[in-house]
Parts: sequence; C-alpha cells; structure tokens
Amino acid sequence: MTASINERPMCPVCKHRMALARITPGKRGFEERTFECSTCERIEVVSFTVDPMKTDAVGWLAGELKPPQ
Repeated sequence: MTASINERPMCPVCKHRMALARITPGKRGFEERTFECSTCERIEVVSFTVDPMKTDAVGWLAGELKPPQ
C-alpha cells in the first residue's frame, strides 16, 4: 500500500477513510504507521521514509557537542 505521508488512506474493503492509530519506528530510515477503519475494523500498516533531519536526531545535532577550538 502506498500513500503520501500526510494522507489518510482509503479502506480497501469498505472505501471509507482510515484513521491513524499509531506511529512506530520501522527499519532504519522508515517509520510504520498503523491505520484503522472505524467502519469495518480493518487494520493497515504502511511504511514511510523518514527524513533524518526532521527527527529527534536534529535535537542531538543542534546540542552542545562542539568541535575543539
């Protein structure tokens, strides 16, 4: 199943919009989003690529680690 990172997919069974239920870490560079259909209770898990500069790593990169002077 492919979808935009901002799009709620349509349920393949009943064709209603699915709701985002949870986001979990996936393989390196990916996250898994679980969508649930409130009409027929179908569950779909979709992997999305994650931009490493828009994750928690940015806080670490912008932290107190400085090069020697």
